[in-house]
Amino acid sequence: MTRWLKMPKADRLLLALSFSLLAITILHLGVRGSTLRASAANDEEFLRFVNVAAEIYTEIKGKYVDDVESREVLEAALSGMFKALDNHSQYMTPRMLDSLNKDTGGSFSGIGIHITQRQGLLTVIAPIPGSPSARIGLAPWDRIIEIEGETTEEMTLQDAVDRLTGPQGTQVTIKVFREGEPDPLEFTITRDTIKIDSVHHQMLEDNIGYIRIARFSENTTRDMKAALAEMKAQGLEGLVLDMRFNSGGLLREAIEVADLFVPKGELIVSTRGRLRSNNRTHAAQIDPVVQVPTFVLVNEGTASASEIVAGALQDHRLGVVIGPKGKNTFGKGSVQTIEPLRYTMYDDDDGNPRESAMRITTARYYTPSDRTISEVGITPDIGVPISLEQERQLLRRGLYGDTTIPLTREEREAQERVREELENRRRQNESGDVQIQRRENGEQEEVETLDEEGDEPFYARATRPEFVDDDEEFRDILLDEALKQMKIFLILDGPRRDGGRAFAESLVNLP
Repeated sequence: MTRWLKMPKADRLLLALSFSLLAITILHLGVRGSTLRASAANDEEFLRFVNVAAEIYTEIKGKYVDDVESREVLEAALSGMFKALDNHSQYMTPRMLDSLNKDTGGSFSGIGIHITQRQGLLTVIAPIPGSPSARIGLAPWDRIIEIEGETTEEMTLQDAVDRLTGPQGTQVTIKVFREGEPDPLEFTITRDTIKIDSVHHQMLEDNIGYIRIARFSENTTRDMKAALAEMKAQGLEGLVLDMRFNSGGLLREAIEVADLFVPKGELIVSTRGRLRSNNRTHAAQIDPVVQVPTFVLVNEGTASASEIVAGALQDHRLGVVIGPKGKNTFGKGSVQTIEPLRYTMYDDDDGNPRESAMRITTARYYTPSDRTISEVGITPDIGVPISLEQERQLLRRGLYGDTTIPLTREEREAQERVREELENRRRQNESGDVQIQRRENGEQEEVETLDEEGDEPFYARATRPEFVDDDEEFRDILLDEALKQMKIFLILDGPRRDGGRAFAESLVNLP
């Protein structure tokens, strides 16, 4: 009831009206012999609902002080239906479909961030390395609690995306809760054109190749094949496949990328759902394009399609998965199907109908060894101790293939404000009742802080993270460890060179 009352009054009434229209539409389809069938008991329950909805509709139309837009209330009702399912299922307007196409395309204008809803919270999967979000200091698992002063508690994922994207050069202010920080952090971010190059590759020292997949979009597999062919011609002996901060993308591209490594006929991934058509197995269709020792770099920002590839290589012992110690990948392991709708409420300027759709979770992913990815993720074979701040530095500075853009003056100032705030909190004394704060004139003062009783906010509180000075010499710890291990193996393996499985078995304790 509290959430209902917090909604704008127009939204509340439109929502009620839309259920009426929705119910009547579904009943009409059922009477005409559509695929909707129900038991007699369910039919009676549905008819009772229609009667209630129709009565409410009549009262609203006759008595509410303002006119109401039927389309808006119907959209609200449709969105509400999907809220009863999960965070990934949704009704998609034509505008949402356009946004989805941009997401799997090459560029867009915004702050450069992949987000999802996790346990009802708007959660950062990963900033795009080198983007405005990454450069200013956002990090995986930050929870966005406000956008331009508006709470995100009841905000849909698409609404959040609409508010975060915008013309180049414009700004948006967000407030995030960071695990380990007792108070929210505020960031003002300048939007920019975000271009995502799906695949970056280069040869490193000792004939070790490096490929980073930033996103599984159109032509990712094609670009991977070209990269591997080029590096093989240059004498490729070992490979580092970097999928850190890769939030996923197209399922078919992930399967085809894994097919470049997995032997023909071997399982890559399986899906299971309620319908028989969703119970599928995807096996490798071609012989491996490359058979060299392989490291797969992952972190908490590795999600969905990238988890499929990592899981396939790990289960078949074709690559050693290395990531931050004690942390799994994101765990986005469900399958969403885009189902075009026969009917639409939208027309273009010429009066032609514009397509709407629904995105609905129809299955879950399972790795070749029958492990579920959903809500669990992939556990690295080798965990490397890495501080939270080191990963944030990595995002700000960018991975291989990212365009290094100097921070703007505003970004430097914003970053410094956050650093000062974190430093002030770190200086809090052991009793927790005195905090050092910095005045504008540079002096310091002690301020008493008291614990306030009352309900906790809708976001969680946690322990403080380790603070690491951003000015210390930076190095990519995870990549350095992978290269060190690879060089040792190539020296010891010497003339054998019998491919990735020998490498994996030498580093991983097989059951």
